Amino acid sequence: MNMSHANRGVAFEQLIDYSNRMYDQKGIAVINKRPTPVKILGISQGRVTGFLERPSTVDYEGTYRGRSIVFEAKSTRELNRFDLKNIHEHQVEYLEKCHSHGAISFLLVEFAKHRTVYLMPYQTLRHYWRQKQKGGRGTQSIPIEEFDIHAYEVKSWRVPLDYLAIVDQICKNMHISSCSNAE
Repeated sequence: MNMSHANRGVAFEQLIDYSNRMYDQKGIAVINKRPTPVKILGISQGRVTGFLERPSTVDYEGTYRGRSIVFEAKSTRELNRFDLKNIHEHQVEYLEKCHSHGAISFLLVEFAKHRTVYLMPYQTLRHYWRQKQKGGRGTQSIPIEEFDIHAYEVKSWRVPLDYLAIVDQICKNMHISSCSNAE
């Protein structure tokens, strides 16, 4: 199947959306996809025309156990690395801003060819982002082996993509009480 660059993460986002609906139905969390800020100019011959008003912040936000959750979701077809060019500076800045105000901030990355998804906490992403900003060889992407070491593989448990189980694990490891009571 030939998938365009723009649509490469659609199935991944649909899986996240489905998992979020299940979280909501089970009373676990309320997490929604943020709409992309678009200015509609008009409709001509059945086609909507418009443009992005401003860069979006991140893909998802919501509330889990009294804490704000914000995250960006990315899918890659690369076998062995995640290119940092797939995430934008304004997105990292927004994750930083929310993190500094107590939100649980992270990056969800799907390695589509491996059929694996990783949750990378903001603090870890920040390390790689700063390395990228310093420049140099090998700083423009994150090898998949680094995800195995410094991120968490997301599995199915309560929902098809149970990333909140990882959030619980991270909060427990960090001794954050408002997230520690796992379902």
